[in-house]
Amino acid sequence: MPVVDDLEAWYRAEAPAVRRFLLALGADDAQADDLTQETFLHASLGIAGYRGTASPRAWLCGIALRRLIRARERASRDRRALARMAETPEPPPAPRPDEGGALDLLAGLAPEDRALIWLRTVADWPYAEVARALGITPNAARVRHFRLMARLRSKMRPPSAAGGRPGT
Repeated sequence: MPVVDDLEAWYRAEAPAVRRFLLALGADDAQADDLTQETFLHASLGIAGYRGTASPRAWLCGIALRRLIRARERASRDRRALARMAETPEPPPAPRPDEGGALDLLAGLAPEDRALIWLRTVADWPYAEVARALGITPNAARVRHFRLMARLRSKMRPPSAAGGRPGT
C-alpha cells in the first residue's frame, strides 16, 4: 500500500502522469482533468485495496483507464438515448374535456396503462413507438392495449346493453 500521509502532495506528484496517460488514450483536455480528479477520488476511497503488486502510479493508471472506459460507455448510452428521443414523435396534444366520462375512466387506470391508451388510441402512435416509450415489446403493447380497450368498453356500455349497472 502506498504511504500517503499527504494526499495533496501525492496528487501534485502523480496527477500530471495520470493526466498525460488519459490524454494519450484519447481524452480531451477537459475530460482528462475530470477523470484525473475522479481517479484520485476513487484511489483515496479504495486505497485499502491496493495490493502492492504494481507501482502506485501503475495502480492509478489502471483506475484512470477504468474511469475512461466507463465515461465512454456512458457517453455512448447518452448518444443512443438522444438518437431515440429524436426519432420519437411529438407528444400527444393535451386532452380536451369530454362529456361522456372517458377521462374519468382513464383516470382510474394505472399511469402506464393510461399512457399506453393515450399514445396508441389518441396520439395514434404505432405499437413499436408505444412499446419503445414504455420499455416493453411491441407484442406486449398490442396485448395490453387490446385488454385495456375491452375493459374500458365494458365500463362505457349503457346500463341496458351491459345487462345492469355500468362497470359491472
